[in-house]
Amino acid sequence: MNVLSSLPAIEALTLSGFQPKRPPLTERQRQQLARVSTRVQLKPGAVIYRDGDPGNAIFINGSGVVCALKEMRSGKRRVAGFRFPGDIFGLAEHGVYLNTTRAVTAVALYRIPLDTLTTMLRQDAELEFHFFCKVVDELRHQQRKSIIVARRDAPGRVAMFIDLLRHNGAGHGLGEDIVDIPMTRSDIGDFVNLTLESVSRACRRLSDAGIVKFTATGVHILDRSRFRKLVART
Repeated sequence: MNVLSSLPAIEALTLSGFQPKRPPLTERQRQQLARVSTRVQLKPGAVIYRDGDPGNAIFINGSGVVCALKEMRSGKRRVAGFRFPGDIFGLAEHGVYLNTTRAVTAVALYRIPLDTLTTMLRQDAELEFHFFCKVVDELRHQQRKSIIVARRDAPGRVAMFIDLLRHNGAGHGLGEDIVDIPMTRSDIGDFVNLTLESVSRACRRLSDAGIVKFTATGVHILDRSRFRKLVART
């Protein structure tokens, strides 16, 4: 089906992730994107595309969490990042995707053919600027990841990762101090460059210190002041 049944993610394109917040897309622009998009629903674990596949479309995340990862020849992997609702992903280099992406949770994606989007952006400077802002936002995410992995203390890395999820709206509506963590600890370790054992020890230290409490679905920040100080200690 080439028409979106609903447009919340298209609207969210301009409402998350970068500052200053841009005005929302116009109704005309949202309808334009709707006409050229295909809505795709995937179950947890489903692969969206693989490293080296032809990069012939970009995706807007409508709901759920997507993991972008690099599979190494050694069999190891590195998580490049996570894509949250409103995020754009699928940018390619020399016509191919650079990472493999898979659904961490059930996701609803909006797939837009690259050649169609390119034509639209050439004809609409304002829409082009919206997409440009989201690309800049992706660079900011990569910069923040570099800061996280540069920390020497594992609890600090995990705390910064939790803070990253909090700023991306994980657990939105549950309260500022309750953060949903849909990814596994292995995923977290591959993102912050720690082993699974190191992530588990870091979580235990944060919990034993009374800073956070881990639950079956995420984490509850118990001491907001100490948590913020730990995150800021880069």
